[in-house]
Amino acid sequence: MHRIDFTDEQMEILKESPHVKRISKTNVTFSEEFKAEFIRLYHQGMGPSDIIRQLGIDPKILGSGRIKRLSARIRNQSSRPEGFSRKPNSSKGRPRKKKHPEFDNDAQAAAYYKEYSQKLEQEIELLKKIEALEEAGRASRAGNSK
Repeated sequence: MHRIDFTDEQMEILKESPHVKRISKTNVTFSEEFKAEFIRLYHQGMGPSDIIRQLGIDPKILGSGRIKRLSARIRNQSSRPEGFSRKPNSSKGRPRKKKHPEFDNDAQAAAYYKEYSQKLEQEIELLKKIEALEEAGRASRAGNSK
């Protein structure tokens, strides 16, 4: 199953909705008010596509897959203690790249890099030992098979 991107025209239509917080080629983020109204209407027995239509969004733009996932996500969020807001301390996508440390003086930098190089040397020695053990295991298995 592959992702279907929004067209520029669909993005413009979705941007006009007061319920849309953000829109990109691949994702749409709805407001907490939209989600609260969605769950209220859902508990009254309305179907997800009908709810979306009633809230002023054309279900054809979203498509059945997005509607199904949106409905499940909103139902799941409605039962969480924090509700529709983002979980505290939750990440927002990919982890950030590690930044290089900053030092106040050369002595701090030297101490850091000395410790860092010692750790790397330890890792190299460990990898050498692992490789030697694996090689010994292979040799042992080869000797046993003769």
